Amino acid sequence: MIHREILGDGSIRLAKDGCSFVFRRLRPGAVLVIIAGRDTGGLGDAPLDELQAEIARYPPIELYVDARDATFAAESVSDAWTRFFSANRDRLRRVRILVGTPFVQLVVDVAKLFSRTGELIQIGSDARRFEEAVATASPAPARAPSQPGPARAAEPARAAEPAVGPGAAPAGVAGATASAAIRREVLVDGAVQLANDRCSYTFRRLRPGVMLIAIAGHDGGELGELPLDEIRKEIARFGPVALFVDVRAVTVAAPSVSDAWTAFFAANRATISRVRILVGSKLLQLVVALSKEASRTGDMIQIDDDPERFQAALAREAAPERPAPRGPSRP
Repeated sequence: MIHREILGDGSIRLAKDGCSFVFRRLRPGAVLVIIAGRDTGGLGDAPLDELQAEIARYPPIELYVDARDATFAAESVSDAWTRFFSANRDRLRRVRILVGTPFVQLVVDVAKLFSRTGELIQIGSDARRFEEAVATASPAPARAPSQPGPARAAEPARAAEPAVGPGAAPAGVAGATASAAIRREVLVDGAVQLANDRCSYTFRRLRPGVMLIAIAGHDGGELGELPLDEIRKEIARFGPVALFVDVRAVTVAAPSVSDAWTAFFAANRATISRVRILVGSKLLQLVVALSKEASRTGDMIQIDDDPERFQAALAREAAPERPAPRGPSRP
């Protein structure tokens, strides 16, 4: 199981099988990634998904990768990074990688060569020069990686335990403050759940490009942009997505939550094929209707108050796509 936690400074940490990735936004459009341990591929696409979400928000980005504590990278890991660099060359302003061993440097050299990104990627082993570059990219030099802190020393999180105390980063990789601990779990059926003590979001992929989102409780905005980041990851992986959002169990939605969804719909109208929202109260229906109107997305968003109709539309959309018939059809 992959452990994902939000650290006290707002950084995101992924860990599994002796390997960890820490993602820290230095400023909008500049991200520091700290890698430690043996990366045998157990984290899968999760590290690159974190970067895809950041790219979707602030393109193009500057990427700083501190791999001095990385001791091994499997061939599958190198291949994944090669594809990532190649596919995102136009959305990466620059990439600077600090290595600590000849083996890791060789792996990174190979990824740079086969990604065909020219001089986009800089590789070095001079820690001081790397840290100076990070400090320059950050408005707060005191947070540069030369100052060892919880991002490099944190222990792996245990499943289903609070991932963060006072800091739920509304911007995903950046730091911020919030009032409740946030947990992120992968459920038995593969669904992802984000939750604090008052609100939960459950994300289920019905098929590639179709996602069901069930929201429950009092959404005061403490989860910030994290729910939207889950959708951004799906968009980055499968292109335009269809969203089915069940909000019948929502009791309160803060104005900041409505504003965030409005901005998200407006910014992603080209990468969301359709949205169907099932409401359970007249008040929430009004909130959703105002968000739809303010997002100026036309008929992309449909609001439904009939659970049976919603489930029927969901079943149709979730059905596997059938290949087009071959040959002439019968008269």
